[in-house]
Amino acid sequence: MNLRIIGIVLTALLLPFVAYAQTPAASPAKEASKTTKEIPKAYVPGLEQFMNMILIEHNKLWFAAKARNWPLAEYELGEIKEIMGDVQDFVPTFKNLPLADMIDAVITKEVAALEKSIETKDYRAFTSGFDRLTAACNTCHQGTENGFVVIKRPTIPAFTNQEYRPQKK
Repeated sequence: MNLRIIGIVLTALLLPFVAYAQTPAASPAKEASKTTKEIPKAYVPGLEQFMNMILIEHNKLWFAAKARNWPLAEYELGEIKEIMGDVQDFVPTFKNLPLADMIDAVITKEVAALEKSIETKDYRAFTSGFDRLTAACNTCHQGTENGFVVIKRPTIPAFTNQEYRPQKK
């Protein structure tokens, strides 16, 4: 994927945040006079935005472990877990399916195995666990009738401006 496409994707992901951040605040007097219906809703990302962030972290996780940068791999897996938790909190159902429960059922075991492989710095176990996590993601996509979204092991880093090799202390 070239840098132009990455830039476009990042811009599309961040645009709602930028637009909301630039909205001028109303004066306290105006705020006090508003009814409940007039108060703007807080922005909550949709499922696609959460999944795009997971996809980015999935890519970074792979390259961190490939470089044997175990602290970075641990961090990236933690980010995936955090975003998955956000999905469970903000999008607990999808297409009338219990998405929060599906995530627990399909992903939890794979994440625990990856945590162990990172802790023991076992790259072979990591690659196996990573592939199982990826397959679990695809199983969830199938279960939500989004089987056309197929995740795979990345071949190039999504970001070329991040160093994946461990740094000397």
